[in-house]
Amino acid sequence: MNISQTLLSTSLFFLASFGLGQAQNLSLEAMGGSALNFITPLTIHQADYPDLQFNANYDTKPLGPYTAYYSWRIGLWKNDQAWEIQQVHHRIFLTNPPPEIQVFAIHFGYNYFLFGHAWKREGLIFHLSAGPIITNPENTVRGQKLYTAGTGLLDQGYDFSGLGFQSSLSKNLYINPNLFAVLEVAFIAGWAWWVPVADGYADVPNMALHGHIGMGYSF
Repeated sequence: MNISQTLLSTSLFFLASFGLGQAQNLSLEAMGGSALNFITPLTIHQADYPDLQFNANYDTKPLGPYTAYYSWRIGLWKNDQAWEIQQVHHRIFLTNPPPEIQVFAIHFGYNYFLFGHAWKREGLIFHLSAGPIITNPENTVRGQKLYTAGTGLLDQGYDFSGLGFQSSLSKNLYINPNLFAVLEVAFIAGWAWWVPVADGYADVPNMALHGHIGMGYSF
């Protein structure tokens, strides 16, 4: 079981315990998408070397290689408000590396795990949420390759790296009373101040405009 499956199961249990009996309905959403990353500073600290610091450009490569970009969300609705838990499996690939960096990517997940609130207003849904960032990077810096196997959470190479915040606007297009399509645009900002590199770590903030499309079901 990977970190996403573990946290999805935990989230379902938590929300059910938190107040499913008092809620009018439970909504489940699964979405794909992509992101437009803004230029942000990247700093790499590596033992016995001076820090590398520069403005980084990133590509998302939403369909691969490796696990594609995705998001899921669970909401407990009462009237026109909900408590929500959401994962955004963001991916970043450095596109302007200096000579010292051979590979720098966080494609196994620059994962946001977000806890927040939603409000329905005139057919639109506004979401505000925040939570931890869990990363699983791939990088080679100054010829030193990072190996994450057997490390981190669940020995799967995942590490708590920072905190993130999301503000988003979505629209549900109902196919029947329960099934709906989801369209969403989101601004997500995160500060991952501890991303492992060989013999060091990287400080990797990210700000991006995200677009999501998917399906949902309301019980």
